[in-house]
Amino acid sequence: MPLARRNMSDPEELQTRLENVFYHVAGLLFLLLAKAKNVIKGYSSPKPFPVIDYQRCSEYDLGVVEKWLSFLRNYTGRDDYVVGKSVLELGPGSDLGVGIYLLSKGIAQYNAIDVNNLMKNVPLGFYEYFFEHLKKKSIGADLEFLCEQLERTLKGSNDKLNYVFRDDFDMVSAFGHGNIDLIFSQAAFEHFGDVENTVRQLSLVSKSGAVIVAEIGMMTHSRWIRDKDPNNIYRYSQSVYNLFRFRGIPNRIRPYQYREAFEKYGWENVVIIPLLTLDDDTFKKIEPHLNSEFRDSRRQMNILSIMLCATKGQGT
Repeated sequence: MPLARRNMSDPEELQTRLENVFYHVAGLLFLLLAKAKNVIKGYSSPKPFPVIDYQRCSEYDLGVVEKWLSFLRNYTGRDDYVVGKSVLELGPGSDLGVGIYLLSKGIAQYNAIDVNNLMKNVPLGFYEYFFEHLKKKSIGADLEFLCEQLERTLKGSNDKLNYVFRDDFDMVSAFGHGNIDLIFSQAAFEHFGDVENTVRQLSLVSKSGAVIVAEIGMMTHSRWIRDKDPNNIYRYSQSVYNLFRFRGIPNRIRPYQYREAFEKYGWENVVIIPLLTLDDDTFKKIEPHLNSEFRDSRRQMNILSIMLCATKGQGT
């Protein structure tokens, strides 16, 4: 009977092995395509749909802010924490909808920094639609004030809507020391080539007691392979992965490494909340085929995305 059971399981084991071989090879192809696309077209919008899809982009921007505020409320225990705050968003993406919506919530100033000026490609029609969308939401926003701030930013005279793009991503030069109360980020940290330096800079531009709320993805980014094999990028050694490196490629930093970086630079009460995880059965099939570097339990390879919240320590 044991022999019969073992033979019955062989086809399933063979199928699993063949699937992993396929995903290993397919992943290399997707890494090559991603690098080629970056070389040819440069960095594009991180959203899974174009900015000309005004409705989806508008709903996405509002949804991102509401998610941040929900986690911020749970973390701080306050409903009005954003009011009067100087906010910094890292990697704002393809439009200023998030900043406009945050201003409508009563923040004192919205600051954003990116290495690519994706805002130059946003049709004015998007903002017309976005303001109409806010109006229909009946959120009591001062649309005249928000339109004025957008016009100033689009003309290069930033005021309350302060958008900065710098190839060096130098936050200290852009925003000075100790001016930021609150930091938000949506699916940007995983694209930073030097996470520790990013955290170091955040520590310099933030006030004591500043809070960060950052959603961080840890999956493969190429969409088809991500859906089929979300941990695909962890199948390869660092030397192989480096062959496909380009600016913005997922950095493969894991949750404990984010915790260590923030704690090193004086951030306290670091809370890491898994948002998306692999089920146990799927993970057991994938884990033996990850590169040995990522089979350490400390890596928590079943975690696919997280929300990180932390507070900058007093006097740091």
